[in-house]
Amino acid sequence: MKNLTIYYIKKRLPLLLIVLGITIISSLVYLSPNFVDIGIRNTVYGGEYENVVSMSTSGLPYLGILLLILVSLVPIYEFSFKMKKNGCDLFYSLPIKRNKLYIFKYLFGLGEVFSIFLINYFLVVISIIIKYSGVEFTDVTFQPGYLFLYLPIIILAGILLYSWITFFYTRGNTVLDGFISVILASLVLVPVAFGLLSFGYAMDFIKPKTYIEFFFGVHYIPFYAFDTIGRIFDAIITEGGFNRWSEFYPEIITWCLALATIPLFFVLSSKEEAEKSEDISDSPFLYKVMIPIYIISLFLFCEFNNVSWIAIVIGGYLGYVIYNRNFLIKKRDLIVLISSIGVGMIFMIIKLF
Repeated sequence: MKNLTIYYIKKRLPLLLIVLGITIISSLVYLSPNFVDIGIRNTVYGGEYENVVSMSTSGLPYLGILLLILVSLVPIYEFSFKMKKNGCDLFYSLPIKRNKLYIFKYLFGLGEVFSIFLINYFLVVISIIIKYSGVEFTDVTFQPGYLFLYLPIIILAGILLYSWITFFYTRGNTVLDGFISVILASLVLVPVAFGLLSFGYAMDFIKPKTYIEFFFGVHYIPFYAFDTIGRIFDAIITEGGFNRWSEFYPEIITWCLALATIPLFFVLSSKEEAEKSEDISDSPFLYKVMIPIYIISLFLFCEFNNVSWIAIVIGGYLGYVIYNRNFLIKKRDLIVLISSIGVGMIFMIIKLF
């Protein structure tokens, strides 16, 4: 393991330095007056100028986007080897157990992400604190100390999203299936939440504006966590507080699911087979389960009209076409497709009548 670590550091160092240089330049551009500056506004009377804290003053939007990009791209780069037979043969021939290889690449990727992020984080935060330390704001007091409290929270979110992407990307046996897996998994709770809300309203299980926070679909998207954390801390830093916590209850579910992908990834990594590379992706965490969930959820959400259910049926069929890589889908998948459509239409009819 030690020799593998040294080898990887030497191999990746040039690329790591290039990416670090690009991100530092990006941070410096962001810190320029054209991007980060005190919000200036005119008063209603007298035309006087005031120093007002704006969202960009804290630097959190930029840092969140930077980490989001890193945790999205690095795991894809680290684990794309398993999508090619040559890559699998090379890595699986190394004198190291398969699960240890996956653990190593998982941790090495995390190291790459946070070595780049932390350098940029301290560059941005220290620069902003120095810039605004002597400024007197007219509406609230700028509270830079929360910028440091933001760090452990955003690191935790970064690890969870990195794990989420790593797990679902590696469920595919090709690069395309890996991308589709991440997209399907990241969006699947949105139609589920809206479908349950629509069905609950129709059946009078859920009253308007009651528990609505739990069905606000966009908050079930893992990537949205970075926006949530940024907005919470940005409000605390620039407005002195945050009082909309109930909006983010759904993200607790998403974070718990992301946490569950970590042990799942390590357990399933020992069962990876080189022979499945470039083959049909038959993981239960991909098309097999995702397509029926989407079909039933969309039927729950949509109103009964020809356009809606025809679009859902065609979408479900195309999903199996992509899965099988053939317009003639397997008998088993055809049965699942018809069954999912049938269950979805039953729920739609129940909702209407």
